[in-house]
Amino acid sequence: MPPRSYLFLQGPIGPFFLKLGLALRRRGHKVVRVNFNGGDLYDWPWPCARLYRGDAAGFPAWVGALARQHEITDIVLIGDCRPLHAAACETLRAWRPGIRVHVFEEGYLRPDNITLELDGVNASSSLPTDPEEILRSPEAMMPVIASEPVGPQTAIMGWRATIAYFCLFMTGWLFRKYRHHREAGPLAEWWFWVTRLLGRRRRLARVAREEKALLASGQAFYLALMQLNADKQIVFHSSFGSMRDFMAATIRSFADHAPAGTLLIFKGHPLDNGQTPHARHARDLARAAGVADRVHFLDGGNLTDLIGASHGVITINSTAGISALHRRVPLVVLGRAIYDMPGLTHQTGLDRFWTAPERPERALYMAWRQVVALRSQINGGFYNARGMALALPGALERLTRAARPRAVRASTTDAPALAPQPGSPIQGGSPAPCPADRPISASGGT
Repeated sequence: MPPRSYLFLQGPIGPFFLKLGLALRRRGHKVVRVNFNGGDLYDWPWPCARLYRGDAAGFPAWVGALARQHEITDIVLIGDCRPLHAAACETLRAWRPGIRVHVFEEGYLRPDNITLELDGVNASSSLPTDPEEILRSPEAMMPVIASEPVGPQTAIMGWRATIAYFCLFMTGWLFRKYRHHREAGPLAEWWFWVTRLLGRRRRLARVAREEKALLASGQAFYLALMQLNADKQIVFHSSFGSMRDFMAATIRSFADHAPAGTLLIFKGHPLDNGQTPHARHARDLARAAGVADRVHFLDGGNLTDLIGASHGVITINSTAGISALHRRVPLVVLGRAIYDMPGLTHQTGLDRFWTAPERPERALYMAWRQVVALRSQINGGFYNARGMALALPGALERLTRAARPRAVRASTTDAPALAPQPGSPIQGGSPAPCPADRPISASGGT
């Protein structure tokens, strides 16, 4: 493959993008990185890093000048809906329509995979949504190979996030015009995470007792999967303004249509920092709907056990919904999701879901899972050393070729987690020369 020129924007917290960029340079490609804040600077201090210190309005012109200067052929980023990322993609596609946009995201098929797609992820994904096309796809006929387990990542991700927010705060004087993509801001995010982590042991012990009591009771329940208020899946790919809106709509439908004696359990997202009082919202909304004794909030819990014991799962578009499909538990989607299609999810609305849920078709699910794994998943993770070592070869291969992988793996720890088999260790020649550190002739650069 001829040498290409890669523009790296924001990536996952930690050194994953830096490792990937250096691997591309060893293969002879040009790499340019843009840092928007102190956390970015900590993760990728050198080489080939440029600072953007302007405001959002000035960024399109600045990044356009940068792209022309370095003849950028590829953009690499995580989260295609972040405002600065969306602006960069729009500007550079207008300049070079054939530019390739490589979008990383947390894995669709978790816990042992990451997502990498061209042009968009989640509701912007190019994955097929027609059941007949999926069943006819060549990937559906391929054997499934178990993926390598990544191991725990949450704790190290939390630690990396703490460092990133600290660096962002300490360098605020350098990036005065930067606005974080989360509305609460980095300092608030950091504070809520610290307090959340300090109370983690006590909280998990309480949740374990509540979950054990629920499962031991034998009472029928439906499980509603919470997401994050700032999740771009909610902001851009649903009609809900917040998780409270989702809770309100679900509780109203449950109160009016669910069988008497059943419960509705809201399960908190594992990365929720506790900023929003979801438990209080659930109590208030349930009381107003006359079902105060039938609606409960679990601030965590074992997803596999809860899904397996439930009568059905409600989600906006969480990837955790895939676990319900794997276990043939009825699933209703209230937003836009890559897996929402006839034969997989309930199609006749939430009100009918409580009494006449449609169960996933096993053959379609298995074919869909193979297509997703082969076309979009990479075995590995962003945060711990083992996850990065597994993911980097596959990510490097995807970034430097247009063809799709030829092997697919199924997780040994959780069957929905499939991914192509990891490739060989990263190899390459001498690093490509770093772009010259000369200023861009546009406002906001350094």
